[in-house]
Amino acid sequence: MMRVFEKMGRTLHLGFLLALSLVLILNVAHGGKTSTFVRKVEKTVDMPFDSDVFAVPPGYNAPQQVHITQGDLEGKALIVSWVTVDEPGSSEVHYWSEHSKEKKKADGKVVTYRFFNYTSGFIHHTTIRQLKHNTKYHYEIGIGNTTRQFWFITPPEVGPDVPYTFGLIGDLG
Repeated sequence: MMRVFEKMGRTLHLGFLLALSLVLILNVAHGGKTSTFVRKVEKTVDMPFDSDVFAVPPGYNAPQQVHITQGDLEGKALIVSWVTVDEPGSSEVHYWSEHSKEKKKADGKVVTYRFFNYTSGFIHHTTIRQLKHNTKYHYEIGIGNTTRQFWFITPPEVGPDVPYTFGLIGDLG
């Protein structure tokens, strides 16, 4: 019986020493701040539902549901996605930076899918690569009289104190 109490005493003593060490480490070692960025308290402004960006664009096979996604981890690529309803059309994106009027071209791909009796429109995905950080770019999609123009600003270069704002939209069908 005495051995049991001795083992319990050693275990309690060891547990006490570990707990004391942890308290000392937490009180002495401060990790500090990793960033000075603080999120704003005020609410963001939502886009109104009657905004022209939600309207179906006029013209035959005009690009619809246009949206962009960051295309790589560094922010130097961007994916432009859109839907055409009538036919595949073109998956080309013409783009240029605000400070250069020279248009560049990126080629993409088009896919469709079927689910029971539903067939999707023609879904286009085009990746634009080798973009510069923190730069405004204009881009154009579509063919002939149904081209549409948009713009975006690439994110700043990755760093510990770089604020980053993004939007998130969900659509379940």
